[in-house]
Amino acid sequence: MPARRRLLGLAGAGLLALSAAGCFQPMYAETSPGQGSVLQQSFSEIEVVFATGRVADEVRNDLIFALTGGAGNPVGAPYRLILDVSSKTAEASVVSPLTGLPEVEIVSVDVKWQLYEAGNTKTPLRVGTATGKASLDSGYQRFARARAIRDAENRSASVVAETIKSQLASYFLTRAPKS
Repeated sequence: MPARRRLLGLAGAGLLALSAAGCFQPMYAETSPGQGSVLQQSFSEIEVVFATGRVADEVRNDLIFALTGGAGNPVGAPYRLILDVSSKTAEASVVSPLTGLPEVEIVSVDVKWQLYEAGNTKTPLRVGTATGKASLDSGYQRFARARAIRDAENRSASVVAETIKSQLASYFLTRAPKS
């Protein structure tokens, strides 16, 4: 009897999996040969607005590349993405027993973003936040430490850009189609 129940359970699970097999569609799948996916077409319709600051510019450039694959920022696109970027460096709790100075620092890049239709900048279609963190070894040489912080900011900016891309993908895949 237990073998029969197990077999029925496996058969039921197999039928359930088979019935759901046609429901799966990869996010970036092409709808027809030669054309990009619906998601890629949506991404190519987003203009990322200029943001001030070195880290903000790094996030913007990484995001433009992530959304368009290197095609550049579309001008006059139907959607505008506005970024508010902040960056900070904090000392971690790893302290050298010899010097009493921190050995590790954490760089955090925080972004608040808003997606608008191009003609309407009063009501955002979607808002979100993204955070990227990267660690670095604290050095005692001033210029080496400054470069390490810059590299950590760049790594954090890449993480933030990918996070925003995923959040935008979620929006474009779940929104109601235009009629």
